Amino acid sequence: MIVHDAAAAFITIITAATTWIEGLAAALVFVLAVIAFAAAPLIAPTTRAARRPADQPAVPARQRPVPSWAHTQPYDYDEAA
Repeated sequence: MIVHDAAAAFITIITAATTWIEGLAAALVFVLAVIAFAAAPLIAPTTRAARRPADQPAVPARQRPVPSWAHTQPYDYDEAA
């Protein structure tokens, strides 16, 4: 009976230790995920800038088509006056 109780106590201690390790590992994973989620916006622009050649602008100029009704010639205010 004593051997059975000692074995049960040993199993209980091992189970408790395993549960604590799993809980600490889950907490650590959660903390690392929060840090990665918060740090990603800070790291991503730096990574993009490192991949971009130095002579390329950070934001490319967007070429928009000119509508048919828009003025294509510069205004001549002297003539209008």
